[in-house]
Amino acid sequence: MITFYSVPDPMLPFTTIGVVVAFFVGLVVGASTVALLMILIAPSRRVRAEPPIPRDVETRLLLGEDPDQATTPPESTEDHPAPYSASDLAELRRLGSEPRSRRRR
Repeated sequence: MITFYSVPDPMLPFTTIGVVVAFFVGLVVGASTVALLMILIAPSRRVRAEPPIPRDVETRLLLGEDPDQATTPPESTEDHPAPYSASDLAELRRLGSEPRSRRRR
């Protein structure tokens, strides 16, 4: 009876395709985990160190407006009413000085 023993070659550390695949899958998973942690942790320290943005800029950004564009109030199309006449002012004073007939409880 002849028995063949497989002697691993000292120059090739991986003898089967399963071991090679498992090694590369572990390598990819490990590298992906490290990359994900770097993406999540590294920028957060710099972001926390920055001063907060002004409230008006934050509001414009949340409303979808350009914060660099200057906002001007809309022009009023209404005409200003004429100032009160002396008789109107006297009427208002008379209304304010009348005694109140009903008391609050």
